[in-house]
Amino acid sequence: MLTAELKRKLHARGVETAHGPGAMWIPEESAYEAPCSVKWMDLHGYLRMGCFSYGVTGYFNNIEVGRYTSIGEEVQMGRGDHSINWLSTTPTFYLHEKLFDVGQSFTGATEYDAYRPNTEGSQGFVMGSRIMIENDVWIGHRAYIRQGVRIGTGAIIGAYAVVTRDVPPYAVMVGNPARAVRYRFAEPLIARLLASRWWTLAPWQLKGIDVSRPEVSIDALERRVAESEPFVPSTFALADLL
Repeated sequence: MLTAELKRKLHARGVETAHGPGAMWIPEESAYEAPCSVKWMDLHGYLRMGCFSYGVTGYFNNIEVGRYTSIGEEVQMGRGDHSINWLSTTPTFYLHEKLFDVGQSFTGATEYDAYRPNTEGSQGFVMGSRIMIENDVWIGHRAYIRQGVRIGTGAIIGAYAVVTRDVPPYAVMVGNPARAVRYRFAEPLIARLLASRWWTLAPWQLKGIDVSRPEVSIDALERRVAESEPFVPSTFALADLL
């Protein structure tokens, strides 16, 4: 649970959150590079948030986020799938626990409490394959990202897009299902940006470089990365604060 004390500790260590004390929002298996922000994100499973990245609102299950990534409002990541090859798609048959938190005053209540499905022919149903969000990714309002997807560095996911497959670096994805409508830059520049690994530097290490025109400043950017020590952010796990 996010207590006022834990929120204070997160703030001091470089993690911004807009959640109020008492919110059950932060997974114990989470780690952070500071500074970063998780605003009002509804977090589940696993989280790793890279420095200079943030998310606003939505549902997030089992995700790893790189650096300089921007996640908008009401985004959905890692919602559980249903098995489509079993007798039924209902979770009743694969959760091995009660689906509903209900009392005893209904027909079949005793049998309902005791029932466990026979799935001996299955290797088990896996929920929540990890989503990998690389660096400098922008995910727009109400986008949906299917579990297990990797989104490459520099990609843009448009508002309301439904992403069901891996996304290549610097692709601009829109629609349902999402498709690449263009790339942010020409292929030679994309290759140089990826090779430079510029996101290993902090913003202040890029001072003097025109970040508004990467096609003009790529030479200077490559030199700056080559001449600079990578930024080593303060990194900690939530367990360090508990």
